Amino acid sequence: MTESNVDNKGLIVGLYENEELTPLGQQLNEKTNGHLLKSVKLSDTKGKVGDSLVLYDVTPEVPRVAIVGLGKKEQTPSVYEKNENTRRAVGSGVKALKSKNASNFTIDSSIGCSKHTAEGAYLSNFKFDYKTSGKPNTTNESIEVTISNESTESKNAFNEGKIFAESQNFARTLMEMPANLLTPTIFVETVKKQFKHLIDSGKVEMIVRDEQWAKDQKMGMFLGVAQGSEEPLKFLELHYKGASADGKDSIVYVGKGITFDSGGISIKPSAGMGLMKGDMGGAASAVSSMFGVASLGLKVNLITLTPLCENMPSGKATKPGDVHIAMNGKTVEIDNTDAEGRLILGDALHYAHTFKPSTILDMATLTGAIDVALGQHYAGVFAGTDGLWDELNECGNVSGDRMWRMPLLPEYRKQLDSKIADIVNSAGRSGGACSAAMFLKDFVTIDRWAHLDIAGVMSSSEDGPYIKKGMTGKPVRALIEFAKKHQQQ
Repeated sequence: MTESNVDNKGLIVGLYENEELTPLGQQLNEKTNGHLLKSVKLSDTKGKVGDSLVLYDVTPEVPRVAIVGLGKKEQTPSVYEKNENTRRAVGSGVKALKSKNASNFTIDSSIGCSKHTAEGAYLSNFKFDYKTSGKPNTTNESIEVTISNESTESKNAFNEGKIFAESQNFARTLMEMPANLLTPTIFVETVKKQFKHLIDSGKVEMIVRDEQWAKDQKMGMFLGVAQGSEEPLKFLELHYKGASADGKDSIVYVGKGITFDSGGISIKPSAGMGLMKGDMGGAASAVSSMFGVASLGLKVNLITLTPLCENMPSGKATKPGDVHIAMNGKTVEIDNTDAEGRLILGDALHYAHTFKPSTILDMATLTGAIDVALGQHYAGVFAGTDGLWDELNECGNVSGDRMWRMPLLPEYRKQLDSKIADIVNSAGRSGGACSAAMFLKDFVTIDRWAHLDIAGVMSSSEDGPYIKKGMTGKPVRALIEFAKKHQQQ
C-alpha cells in the first residue's frame, strides 16, 4: 500500500454501549495493544446510535478510524430500529470521515446488513448546491465503499442498497432544484437524462403528454390549475414491464407534480414560500422509485404518472368560485386555489384506471394539515383496504420511511358538499388532510388504492446521521420495497 492511496482511506467500526467493539474494531484494538479502546474510553463517545469518534494514525495502514455507536447490544430492536441503526451508524461514520478528507471507506460487516450499510453510506454522501459553478453540485463527490468479509450474498445486497440510495438521491436532487431551473419542461428533460440508459435499452418507455392531450382527455381540473402559469404543463408517463410484455396487473404510482406552488389567487404567505419548489415531491418520488425498480430489474409491471405544472396567480388563473369539469365528468367548485394538488391528482387518478391496474398509490405533498398532525416523522397514509395498509406499513418499517394510517370516513366527504357543483375542492381547516383524501377518493373506483400525504416528511429541518437538512426524497425506498414485495413469480 503506497502513501498516495492511504491518504484518502477510512475505516468504520462499531461500538456498543457496553464498550464492546465490532470484530474488525477488536482486531484493530489488538494490533494497537488496547490503545484503540483506551482512546474510546477517554472520549465522550458512549456507543449511542449516532455517536462518532475519529482517530488518526491508528496503524500505518489505517490513517483514520471512525468509531460509530450501535446502541445496546443486548436489546432486540424492531425491524425499523435495526435497519435504521445501521443506516445511522454508517451515515455518521461516512460524514465524519468525509469531513477529514476520506473518500475510500472500509466498513465492518458486523455493523449491519450490507443493503442498509450502502443506504447509510450513499445517502449521507448527498450534496446539492449551486456554489461557484452556477451548475448544480449534486452527488458527484465520488466515494468508494467496501464491506469487510464480503460474500457474494452481501455484495448483491450492498449493490441493491446502493441503487435504493441513488434513487432517493435523485428525488432529493429534483426537489432541491429551484423552480426557475426545474419547470415542468425541465423536469421532463432531467428525468429523460437520468433514465437514458434504461430508455435506450428498452427497459423503460417514456411518454410525454402536452396541453392538447390534456384537453383531449378532458382533464379540466389539471388544465384549470395550469392555466395561471406561463410555463406549459406536461404529463409524464413512465412504463416498465418487468413481469409480462402485456403489462397486466400493473401497479400505478401517481405523483403530484406542482413544480412551484404560490397558492394561485389564494396566494400563500411569503414566509417559507421558497420551500414550495419541493411541492413536486410526489412526482419526484414516483419517477425516482421507477428508476430504482427498473435498475434492479424487479419482476413487476409498474407505471408512473406525474401531472406537472405550476400554480401561479395571473389574469388567466383560476379564481375562487370557479367551476371546473373533471375528467370523470364531475363538476368541481374551486373554493381555494391553494388546494390545487388534489385537482391535478384527481384527473391523473381517473386516467390511471385506463391501465386496469391491480393497485394505485398516489403520493403528494398535499396538506399542511398532515404536518400539523404528524410532523416530520411520519407520512400519513389513507388506505382503501386493511391489507394494503399492512403492506405499506411493513415496507415503511423495512425502509425507514415511517407511515401512520389516517381515517377515510364518509363524514369527511360531507364536508366537501357544494351547493352548486358535485364537489368543492376545500373543506377548510378541520380535518384538512382527511377531507383532502376523501376528495381524491371521488376519482378512484378500485379498492386497492392508497393516498400518501408526504407534506410533513418532504423536508428535514435538522441534520440527521444520514439525511441532511433539506429535502428528504421520502418515501422512495418504501415505494421500491412495495414494488419488490409484489414481484410476480
